[in-house]
Amino acid sequence: MNILILYNFSISFFMLGLIITTQIVSYPLFLKVDDSFFTIYHQSYVNKISLIAIPIMLSELFVSFILFYFNISFTTSLSFIIIIFIFMSTFFIQVPIHNQIQLRYNYKLIKRLVITNWIRTILWILKSFLSIKLFYKELI
Repeated sequence: MNILILYNFSISFFMLGLIITTQIVSYPLFLKVDDSFFTIYHQSYVNKISLIAIPIMLSELFVSFILFYFNISFTTSLSFIIIIFIFMSTFFIQVPIHNQIQLRYNYKLIKRLVITNWIRTILWILKSFLSIKLFYKELI
């Protein structure tokens, strides 16, 4: 169980770094890309970020579930709920926006992507704090 807690801690902070980079750098840059190059730029971004984010997100979901299932506590329960909300936000808000902007630049949709991505950013901040709490409670 200790290795899972350590792994949970590591992937939470990896994803926190990735989502902050996405929120502060990547998504706002979508607004700066010339319309004529946007679809190529966006497709390249989605392909590359997916190779990084999807496996880690799935790992985080799996580890959060295992920790919740075998160590039911307020911290593991809330962590698992947060991951579920992150996935819901991803697949019901951000992915549909990406699907809409993949064909053409749309300023309003990109602004919406930037604004709604704060949901995931805040949730990963909370998840990371819970990972610290679990780490210290169980391993220190």
